[in-house]
Amino acid sequence: MVKVGVRPNGKQVLIRTAEDDEKNFSFLDIVNRVDLFPLHFENLEAFQKNVYYLTTHHGIKVGFVCKFIVTELRSLIPSVLLNETFFIDDATHRLIFKSTDFETRNSQLEEIGQILYRSPNCKLKALEAWRNEKYAIWIGGEPYVLLERALSGPFGIITHGSHINGYVTDPDTKEIKFWIPRRSATKPTWPLMLDNIVAGGLGYPYGPYETVIKESLEEANLEKPIVEKYIEAAGVVTYFHYEGDADKDNFSSERSYIVGETEFIYDLHLPHDVIPKPNDGEVDSFNLMTLEEVVQALINKEFKPNCGLIMVDFLIRHGYINVENEPNYIEIVNKVHRHFPFPTISSN
Repeated sequence: MVKVGVRPNGKQVLIRTAEDDEKNFSFLDIVNRVDLFPLHFENLEAFQKNVYYLTTHHGIKVGFVCKFIVTELRSLIPSVLLNETFFIDDATHRLIFKSTDFETRNSQLEEIGQILYRSPNCKLKALEAWRNEKYAIWIGGEPYVLLERALSGPFGIITHGSHINGYVTDPDTKEIKFWIPRRSATKPTWPLMLDNIVAGGLGYPYGPYETVIKESLEEANLEKPIVEKYIEAAGVVTYFHYEGDADKDNFSSERSYIVGETEFIYDLHLPHDVIPKPNDGEVDSFNLMTLEEVVQALINKEFKPNCGLIMVDFLIRHGYINVENEPNYIEIVNKVHRHFPFPTISSN
């Protein structure tokens, strides 16, 4: 498969092989492990019939809620609480917040979440990953409502996170190596898969950079002075986390969740004497991997899917993946910078 070569200036380069052409290999496959949600989703008959829009009290769409979630709410949530929280418009397929008050919306959604989480009749596996951590739905740069992180899938909101690519380079050979953690076996999602050196969702009220500092210490035992010295903001990627086949999907299972993810990207170019170490039990181990090893791990699907996407973004930004060696280069770049139909943390 893809080989690693060296340019005359000493920088490593990825070389596409005849085998790659024969097998139609593309890094697009790694992106598609995360985002298979089509641009024409609103034209799909099954989507029109089986997906509701989560909507603010003033009519702004903020999430995708599959019809079976609405059925679950009607089945398990006391009608008084449900009717105080939402107007469920089956004609227009909208789940509309009623309250004009931030704290009221928060308390209502917390109560609904707790009932679902504690009910023995709740069928939602997503709630097994309950974190006691709040995500925010953002409108005009302000939080509109807070909800438990585990509810982000059922309510199909836009989530936000910070991801760091950690790496070292040899000053003489210019060889690049990456600090790659293996997730703990006890992680509720994607246990034992490979990850970015540090990654974390933006639990309210933390912002992207605050999350970088907090998660660097918690996950990698990297203290604030080290991180601040070597960290560089490197942009953002946006994509939908959707694993179904939209042309065949009836949006009737948890595999049908549609979650927009906004990941703020940072590069951490570390000196050789700074070594990340597991700190909070979320990481099993850190390993220093060569460029060739990382590419092979991507091909072998060893990375947590969205972390593989973040790694592909790094390889594009640093010139390793380019139009010369990737036939779907423009499609990949476009697909990791998707337009969302809902507001984000930075939307006005």
